[in-house]
Parts: sequence; structure tokens; C-alpha cells
Amino acid sequence: MKRGSEWIVIGLFTGSAFILYQVSILFFLMAVPLLLLGMKRGVTHLLYGEAVLLLLIVIQVYIRTRGIEEEVLRRFFLMMELAYPISILAGVSILFLAPGRGLYRLLLSTGAVLLISLPIAGYYAGNQEVVGFLREQVGLIIDTLKSGLNSTAAVEGAYPFFAMDAGAVYDFITRLFVRNYLFSFFLVMALSRLIADRFYRRLHGGSSFNFVNFHVPELLLWPVLVAWAGVLLDVTAGVPVVGFLFWNYGMILLFLYGLQGIGVLKFLFGRYGVSRLIQTLVVFSAAIVLMTPRINLVLIVGVPLLGLSEYWVHYRDVGKRS
Repeated sequence: MKRGSEWIVIGLFTGSAFILYQVSILFFLMAVPLLLLGMKRGVTHLLYGEAVLLLLIVIQVYIRTRGIEEEVLRRFFLMMELAYPISILAGVSILFLAPGRGLYRLLLSTGAVLLISLPIAGYYAGNQEVVGFLREQVGLIIDTLKSGLNSTAAVEGAYPFFAMDAGAVYDFITRLFVRNYLFSFFLVMALSRLIADRFYRRLHGGSSFNFVNFHVPELLLWPVLVAWAGVLLDVTAGVPVVGFLFWNYGMILLFLYGLQGIGVLKFLFGRYGVSRLIQTLVVFSAAIVLMTPRINLVLIVGVPLLGLSEYWVHYRDVGKRS
């Protein structure tokens, strides 16, 4: 293939990723075209594509933030805008360059995000100008919500909004974000890889991901026990500095064992000849249960425990693969 044609291919996939990054409801899928580029053309083309994409994003973010007058806030928003795409690019590179199983490479990609985010958090966490600005924005959002609830019925039904304190809401949002951002990134990378893999294999043949064949390596048994022991300790006594790691990796491992639990159920459904209609009804019922507060804990905890129990109760007699 001519070099010009190679750049056309890189440009098409990179342009697709850049367009997805611009769409607010699809920005998390920007990794899919990059993964497809790597699968189709190899690591070299992928790295060229990532370099071009990063350059485009840096230029765009610089133009978008240069109008902010305060230098500290300008640097903050510049770094925050760049943190996500850089994390995605790093995660995609790790999926292709790191050795070992795909599951381990996904977990390793969250380590890259951690290394990218820690300097930013450490530098700005104690910056009063940045923290004050963010608290002010939260207060403005709350005031807007309050002003929109002007009917008597709305006021009675939305009284908690009027009792909100901007500082408390800011602290809650910050704590929620810190406890889940690595988990959220893991979900984005896992979903992107699944979409790219299925799309690629539909075009070129081969088997794609199947829940029935998914097994979590026994090597992760102790990490999940340590992570959730850390979560319990953080809830009861508080774990400064590293408490968020227990939450993030606890949620990641809970999700993985949930997938293994789903694999066990699908295997048992197939083994005992459960009809597709019954399986569909089970999925529909599970979706309703997941949307029901408190009752959803039955599935959120029960399905991962089912997957975890497979270390001792061998439900499936197929070879262990991930």
C-alpha cells in the first residue's frame, strides 16, 4: 500500500474518533475507531493515529480555554479537558502494547489513568481559587433548580432541593466522582473493546466475546477480598488518601465477578434447555429489579457472589478462558 493511502486510512479512523469526541452523548466511544485502527492496521498505524488525534484535541482545547482570564482557572480547565482524551489514548495503547491477557491489560489501563489523575488532583485539590470557583458553580446550579420549582406542588415534592447546601453538595459530588472515576473508565474501555471486537469479527470472521466462556482468574480472588474489606473499613472508620482506591477497584472486581455470574447463569440456562422466551423474561425482570432501590441489592450483590462461588462450586465444565 502506498504511504499516501496509509495516511488516508489513519485519517479516516482518527477523524471518526475526533467526531465522536465532539458529540456529548457519544464522547465515551472515541476509543472504538482507534481500537479498530489497531486491529486492522497494527500498532504503528495506531500510534500515528493517536498522535494526530492528540494534536487536534490539544489545539481545540487550547482555543476553547484561552478566553478564560484567570490563569489558574485556565490551566485547570486545560488540564481537565485534556485528562480524559489522554487517558483514553493511554488505555488504548496499553491494550495493544502491554503483554498478558486482555483482562489484565484492561486493569492495567486504569493504572495509567491513576497516574495521569494524581498529579492534577494533588496540584489543584488545595487550590482555593479553583475549589471556590467549583463551589460557586454548584451553588448556581442549585439556585437554578430552585427557581424552576415555582409551583406549590413542585415545591412540596422537591423540598430537599431547597434544603441543599452548595458546600455539602460539592463535597458529595466530589466524593462520588473520586470513588467511581477509575471504575467508570474501566467500563468505558471494556465497552469500547467489546464493540470494536464484535464489529471487527463480523467483518473478518471469528468468534467474539461470549459470557459463557468468561472466567475471572483465581489470581484476583485476594484483591477482591482486600478491596471490599477496605471499602468496609472506609465506611466505618474512614481511610484517608487511599480509600478511593478500595472503592474503585472494589467496583471493578464486583463488575467482573458479576460478568462471571452471568456466564454461569447463561451456561446453566443452556445446559437445562431453558427457552429463549423464559431467558428474555428473566432479563426483563432483572432490569426491573435493578431499577428498584434496595431490592436491586439482591442482583448487585447476588450475581457477583454467584460468580465468586464458582471457585468452589464448579458450575461449568468448560475450560477457563477470559
